[in-house]
Amino acid sequence: MMVMLLVAAVVLGCSNNSSTSSDGKDVVTVWTYPVHAEYEAELEELIASFEKENEDIKVEYEVLSWAEGPQKFDIALNSGNPPDVYFGKPQGKYVDSGLIVNLNDKLNVSQEDYNEVALDYMKIEDNLYGLPIYMFLHVWGGNKQMLEAAGVDYEKIQQEGWTWDEFEELASKGVGKKDSGEDTYGFVFQGNNEELLVHLAMNNGLPSRYNEDGTTWNDDKILDTMKYITNLVDSGIMPKETAAVDPAKRMELFYNHQAMFFGRAIPYFDPVVEAHNEEIKAGKIEGEEVDFVLLPIPHNEGEEQVSFGGSEGYMLFTQKNAKEEHLNNSVKVLEHLTSAEAGKAAAALALPQVHKDAEGKFEMPLAPYNETAAEVLASKVLPPANANAEMAAKDDRFRTEVVIPTFQGLLSGEVTPEEALETFKTKGEEIFK
Repeated sequence: MMVMLLVAAVVLGCSNNSSTSSDGKDVVTVWTYPVHAEYEAELEELIASFEKENEDIKVEYEVLSWAEGPQKFDIALNSGNPPDVYFGKPQGKYVDSGLIVNLNDKLNVSQEDYNEVALDYMKIEDNLYGLPIYMFLHVWGGNKQMLEAAGVDYEKIQQEGWTWDEFEELASKGVGKKDSGEDTYGFVFQGNNEELLVHLAMNNGLPSRYNEDGTTWNDDKILDTMKYITNLVDSGIMPKETAAVDPAKRMELFYNHQAMFFGRAIPYFDPVVEAHNEEIKAGKIEGEEVDFVLLPIPHNEGEEQVSFGGSEGYMLFTQKNAKEEHLNNSVKVLEHLTSAEAGKAAAALALPQVHKDAEGKFEMPLAPYNETAAEVLASKVLPPANANAEMAAKDDRFRTEVVIPTFQGLLSGEVTPEEALETFKTKGEEIFK
């Protein structure tokens, strides 16, 4: 019943995407997310400046939650009534729907205005389905106080990287107990998705989960990666309850000085942690101040260091029986939301600018050592695999139906690395056939 009510609400909410307002303006609908703490205010400014220059268009927006937004969008897409403009990155299932719009011949702006790699991440099969507002960087982080107490040269690691063995040796120094009796860990990573496995697989010679032949997670490299992770849990470097650790718990352990290293981490954590420290100083919250260190993902000996990254931005969708004029107006909105004026978002997130006209115009809120690290780590992001839409859609299914539940079983001790590999092989052959 609840699912049916949600479907009905979503369909009703999208049913007027191509409608006109009471004053005769064309209404363009935007669905987005809380990209950072002040993003909604930035979005309102962008919309106001757009509507001032385009008096015949009205922009209506909704900020979705990260937890429920993707499901709400999928329901809208499957009903044939997605919003006109949606925040995220292209997926194979969007292309399969027939409702995401190829922008190759729709844009009024030049693609040369954007960072080439960032733009490539908004493509599938060389078809451009969106414009980026930032290039994200998902790596690891550390507790500066704990690192210094353990004698860890984090600036050298930021510059030169580290191997799995080096990481494990250093992380073992974080295992123990606080004076209060609480456990401390060398490494904490959220276990509610497959991201840890992705990070370490990329740094063990598996830059992509699939290629034109099917899944690449079917050999000794992914097996060794899973064995490495289970060893981190079994040795106590990671919590035994890692499968139940979500991002909120991860940050709780970091703030409480119970995690020497943690992931995923992003450059934006630097100003977020600093704001947390200011609240402690002001007496608004209790706790001990902590400083954040941005760190690379360790790589296996002999393999290339890789940062997990890509780009996100706004995509264009159409609805059944949508008019061409409305589509063109939606393109204008998308272009404005990803223009140089929108560079505030990348700066707030401490990420590189993707619009060339925004470069150097916004200050990065990073400590000097983290700013240097961010530049190095951003240079380690690989170009996208550029697989076709069919293979991308199959990988979406492989990830959801196979990888996530299998990895959850691995973390909880219900599945061995060998059993997980066999599942990847068997199910991978079925899905990618």
